[in-house]
Amino acid sequence: MYRSPVSSFSSFAFACTLSLAVACGSSSGGSSGTGGQATGSGGHGSGGVTGSGGAPATGGTTATGGTTSTGGTTATGGTHGSGGSGSGGSGSGGAASGGMTGGSGGAGATATGGSSSGGAASGGTGGTTSGTGGASGGTSGSAGAKGSGGAGGATGSGGATTGACAGKSYKLCEDFETGTAGAVPTGWTTLAGFGSGSMQGVGLSTMAAHSGTQSVQSSSSMTGQARVQKSLSALGATASKHWGRIFYKVASPAVKPASGVLHITLVGLQGTVEDRVVDTVEDMNGKHQWLFNIPDDSCCTSSTYDWSFDSDWHCAEWYVDASSQSYRFFTDGTEVTSIGFTNKSGAKMSAFTSVAVGAIFYQSVPSAVTMWFDDLAIDDNQIGCK
Repeated sequence: MYRSPVSSFSSFAFACTLSLAVACGSSSGGSSGTGGQATGSGGHGSGGVTGSGGAPATGGTTATGGTTSTGGTTATGGTHGSGGSGSGGSGSGGAASGGMTGGSGGAGATATGGSSSGGAASGGTGGTTSGTGGASGGTSGSAGAKGSGGAGGATGSGGATTGACAGKSYKLCEDFETGTAGAVPTGWTTLAGFGSGSMQGVGLSTMAAHSGTQSVQSSSSMTGQARVQKSLSALGATASKHWGRIFYKVASPAVKPASGVLHITLVGLQGTVEDRVVDTVEDMNGKHQWLFNIPDDSCCTSSTYDWSFDSDWHCAEWYVDASSQSYRFFTDGTEVTSIGFTNKSGAKMSAFTSVAVGAIFYQSVPSAVTMWFDDLAIDDNQIGCK
């Protein structure tokens, strides 16, 4: 287990912000299709809106089959869905493709004009039979009941836009969506650090968020930087016996110690002493352990160096019971059993008065340590990482 210096704390707020055509084709319904040959065929006068197969085909004298039978009057399918390729000549009554905005109005609900060719009756025998113009080409080519645009991807959510606490009934839930970037979260105060970094490095930020648009950012290149804290007085007995959860993210590449190790506390519970319930020590290879630690290093437990920091969001959970001096810890839903304990008096657990959030470290670093924290929750039952 790593030993770290005794710490006291101070305040500051750190600012960092981050900002976050429908092709309409009105298609012509075909050029004015000339029907019929000069030999008096009844003219393939086709579909379209009127789709008339032409005047009675007079056999012999240039029987025009279908006077400029247009194939569908720009049947709008969805949003400017093209009325299709209803050529007046061959009698195709408008493919009426619908809707360019998702949900194709497509193939016209009734627009099956076309295939009934207009007037196969040849007018060769004096035109006694008038060529029927193709079974009305597609009832004005209505391309699919206004082609309802296909739900357009619901509301087109391009990522989370609200915090994680909506609808939750946890004893404490904080998604850090209230407050101004650079300032301390609403309802929180600063917790004093120590040494040269005591007034540096913590506040709301829009640079990264697990939910919503904001998180707490902690960034400093100096030991002992300030953190933010939230009173637990409103929680009653839950303050000293509870399940807790937080999501955290580390700026990439993660800082490694130039020599020795780097001890970073992410979450602490303030009582008679600080119990560091989300606590790490990283070695020069970039591997880190989890531990339960108190400021004078007299207690308590630590794991092997089996984890590495990356640029993803991760979930840490803890359980404490001050009355039985008990502790459990989970990372991304998996319990790290080697650091759990019960009846360990050296943990010095007492009635907890506040929870502290922010990266505070105790050794010199080659560059700034930057982390983000979001979606803190405390409850009587295990919360999980969802």
